[in-house]
Parts: sequence; structure tokens; C-alpha cells
Amino acid sequence: MAHRYFCEWEYEFESDRIHFVWPCAHQGNHLVAEGFQSGLSVCYAQWTMKHVIVMILDLEPPDNPLPNYSVDLGGGYVLLRARDRYNYHPSEAESRVIGEFLDAPVPKFKRWARLRLPNGQVARCAWKETLKPVEKVRMARNVKVTINDRNEIAQVLYYAQLAIKADDIDDDENDGELEHHDDEIYRFVTVAMVSVYSRPDPELLQKSMQTVWSCKYHGDEALQLVSAKSIQSVVAMIPHRPTLQSGVVEDRFFLLEKPGLGLVTVDEEVEDEADGDE
Repeated sequence: MAHRYFCEWEYEFESDRIHFVWPCAHQGNHLVAEGFQSGLSVCYAQWTMKHVIVMILDLEPPDNPLPNYSVDLGGGYVLLRARDRYNYHPSEAESRVIGEFLDAPVPKFKRWARLRLPNGQVARCAWKETLKPVEKVRMARNVKVTINDRNEIAQVLYYAQLAIKADDIDDDENDGELEHHDDEIYRFVTVAMVSVYSRPDPELLQKSMQTVWSCKYHGDEALQLVSAKSIQSVVAMIPHRPTLQSGVVEDRFFLLEKPGLGLVTVDEEVEDEADGDE
């Protein structure tokens, strides 16, 4: 009733004074309706917004905007916790991959759980995600990564910082301060232990007009150690059971990327691999 009377007054008052009415008088006609839609007018009125903007501009950014105990790797990459409390003992398959990567005995290291990417995404890993029930996991361990100048899809097992002789890596790969040990100079390089998915099925890729990127997961058989900075984005790998042209029905995963981050480009190598299989 009060709202109706207020609206009638506002209409009669404004009809003869439309060019001289203060905004506060006109706003009365919208108070109740906008209250249900946006809340109290003090929260969205122009006066309030202007003063909040002034307050925000006066705020100074923190000296260190990164989370506590994180490691800034440069280029927009940030290593985030959780981290092992004690040194990690890799499996036989992982030790073989690390040894080939370093061309040296496997050093002691601790695993890290997350990596923030330059696009703002946070890539996670199987180490922590497999400890939780599936319905409570924010699945973010599948990534698009560059390996040998080609885009691949891989599942991250964990991240780590390995000590490598300074002569064995480029300055761009260095992610930490130099350390001296037994007359040798060591640097830290941040890597990700990943299991690479297979290349997409060429028949499904062709029939779907280069849309269905359907892969197989090979687990420890496809382990590789890659630079953390070669990871481009987080992707989703959705399980499905397609019937291939050969009549075989098998468990596979198809790629789904977040719009706007760029899609995996299908190059001529897919066709070359298909020809080789035939």
C-alpha cells in the first residue's frame, strides 16, 4: 500500500516538473522493485559506487601477491603447495625416466601438488587428486603440453624441482638460486612427471571433422618428464566407449578444452601416423 501511494505521488509530482525533478524523487518509483532485484539502493547507487572506486584506487597492492610458500618460476608460472614433508621415493618406472632426463643418478626431491599457469588456471596432479573420492575431486590434472615442438595431452602425476649441473641447462630453464656442492655448481629446474595420452584416433578425427580428439591412456608405459613451463593449459579428458570403424569397442578419453584458451591444432603428423599404422 505504501509503495502504491509513493508511486502515485511520484507520478503526479513528476508529470509537471519532469525537467526539474531530483533523481532521488524519481528513484522512489523503483525502490521496492529494485530492492527485490538488487538489494538496498545504498549498495548500488551512483554515490556509493563512486566512493568505493576512490577507496579501491587508494589501496596499495601487497609487496608479495603470491600465496605463502609458493615459488615464482617466472613467465607467469607459480609452483603452489601442497608439498611432501619428506623426500619422495619414485617408482622404478619414474626413476628410469628421471635418470634418462638427468643422465645421472636420481637425486632426492619432494613433490609439489599444483602449478599456476600464465592464463590463470591452476593445474593439479594425480598425487593429491587420487586421494579423494571422485565426487569430491576438482579434476584438473590433465593438461595440454608441448613435447618436441608438438602439442600433446598428458596427465600430471606430480611436480618437482630437480638439482641439475649448471652446465647442463640453459639460463632460461633455471628456476632458483645457484648452489655449490663438492666444487660443482647446481641449478634447480622445475619439471612435471606426466603420462602422455595416445595421439587421437585418425578415423574418429576425420569423421568428426577434426572435432573428436579421442585418445587412450597408457599409464606408466607413457611416462615422460617435461619442463613445467611447457604446460599450456588445463583440459578435460572425458571417458567414453566408442565403436571404432573396425568394430572394436574400447575405453577411451576425448578432449574438451575451455573456450577461449585455444584448441589443440591437428597437424599433418596425425595423418602420417595413420598412414604408418595402415
